[in-house]
Amino acid sequence: MAPSQRVEQMNKELRKGHFLAEKDRFCAYCVVRGTSFCGMVPNEDMAQLSSQSRPLTLDRRRTLFHQGDETQSIYVVTSGTLRLYQMLADGRRQVVGFAIPGDLLGFPLADHNDYSADALDSVYLCQFPRQEFMQFLNQRAHLLGALLTVTHDELNRTREQLALISQKNAERKMAQFLLSFRGRQMRMDEEISVLPVRIPQADIADFLGLTIETVNRMLARFTREKIIAITDTGVELLNLIRLHMLAEA
Repeated sequence: MAPSQRVEQMNKELRKGHFLAEKDRFCAYCVVRGTSFCGMVPNEDMAQLSSQSRPLTLDRRRTLFHQGDETQSIYVVTSGTLRLYQMLADGRRQVVGFAIPGDLLGFPLADHNDYSADALDSVYLCQFPRQEFMQFLNQRAHLLGALLTVTHDELNRTREQLALISQKNAERKMAQFLLSFRGRQMRMDEEISVLPVRIPQADIADFLGLTIETVNRMLARFTREKIIAITDTGVELLNLIRLHMLAEA
């Protein structure tokens, strides 16, 4: 290799090292690191994980991936909310969940996505190529437990949804939905009183197994009784005591 080529190669390595150092520093100050899969990764492994990531912005109403797509990437939500849904055999859509900051999207062991993901507002994510992500995990057996924890949390949310759908009391369904959403948001802020997203009533109806008219009636009643307030930025929970009473009735 010519001297000039060696110098250029050294410069490339220096730039790469600086870039990785900056990414590692960014990860260290990431607001969702403590509540996401990344928070379970030891500090000594973060440099390698961050070297695989790249930031991704998704505008409102844009699709991150579709059901049936090949799983090419794994994502960690850092800001915003996404709607997760499946298309049923009869052509109907079923909302199966909502992804919020800290959530992991895309299962690294699955070849294809089993649901679609759309942005409900402006969404920011960290994107990891699936193959590199899997290699990272395979080289660190101690992190497989972290993946199991994430999978267990997702399974619990699925069970909660099934329990909600099975209930006949619409009032209880709505109260439990709001409290459950708040509980997930509290991973980042213990004092949270505003759910910072305006979820369309049709999506809430799909998720809870209710009609849009029933969802509208419940939200209007909760607002009238000053249990909640619907604002431009989301849903403010005004009376948590009353909300808990309705959820447990």
